[in-house]
Amino acid sequence: MTVRVSLKTGPVTKTLRAPYSGVTVTVRRLRSPEWDSARERAQAIVRNDADLLNLLAKHDLLPNGSMKEWKRLKDKDPVRYAEFIIGIAMWLTAVECALVGVVQWTGIEVEKGVTAPLDREVLEVVLLDEALSDQIMGVLTEGARLLIIEGGASGA
Repeated sequence: MTVRVSLKTGPVTKTLRAPYSGVTVTVRRLRSPEWDSARERAQAIVRNDADLLNLLAKHDLLPNGSMKEWKRLKDKDPVRYAEFIIGIAMWLTAVECALVGVVQWTGIEVEKGVTAPLDREVLEVVLLDEALSDQIMGVLTEGARLLIIEGGASGA
């Protein structure tokens, strides 16, 4: 096996798999500090109840649609609350990584023929789709990997 160190740092463009086959995503190749900063920003939101509650309410993600139920879950059912928060943290991490890494996309529209902007509001909504979020994060991860190693077993 041969491993080549990549000197390419340009963007990576990929077409997503079905059911998102009409979507292409161009990402810049993130380095470790950028990944770490994105994860830290997501964690900061999760740790701040006021910010978290506002975000959950905005996207209708409160358990049973109620702050009271969120509080009950947090206080009385720590295992289910931890599972809930892990899911929210994964979603927020995808949003934060996409904000710094996705430079262009096609096939995601706000109306026919009008590409959706790459901003926090749109990314929060789009990345609620777990399968789409997984694919976009896969492109971001692959772009970062390709920055380091290209052509070997884990290559393009």
